[in-house]
Amino acid sequence: MSAVAIRQADARDVPAMAAIRAEAWESAAYWERRLAKYLAGEIGAREALPEHAMFVAEMEGMTVGLVAGHRTTRHGCHGELEWIHVAWAWRGSGIGGKLLGMMAGWFAERDALRVCVDVEPDNSEARAFYKKYGARDLKPSWMVWEDIRVVIDRKAG
Repeated sequence: MSAVAIRQADARDVPAMAAIRAEAWESAAYWERRLAKYLAGEIGAREALPEHAMFVAEMEGMTVGLVAGHRTTRHGCHGELEWIHVAWAWRGSGIGGKLLGMMAGWFAERDALRVCVDVEPDNSEARAFYKKYGARDLKPSWMVWEDIRVVIDRKAG
């Protein structure tokens, strides 16, 4: 398997990111609008602060995953993981962990250590992924990392 490169996303990445998000829900057109607005800082979640980031994972010349997050005050958190998605064909290859590690580093650099993520109670795959990297249940639809640096530590270990 080729090496995964993770870098900051920009507007040119929106169509590829939209295609990946559309694998799970809605259409690519829906996601193109939403991702472009998020990337430009024109939309955000409730209680979101202006600072946000989005990264893409590339492998073999293709965009194969994305992660996005922002600063927040929601649920007493300092950061919120907005989206993380790896293309179906690349699931299980470790790309999700690399993306989460990059986002964790972004949060940690900003001292946004308590990070929340909204995840459906019946989404056992996502919940298992987050728990693998140290998140715990916060509310029925929310999980939290009390210190997001645990993700970085688990990636290094």
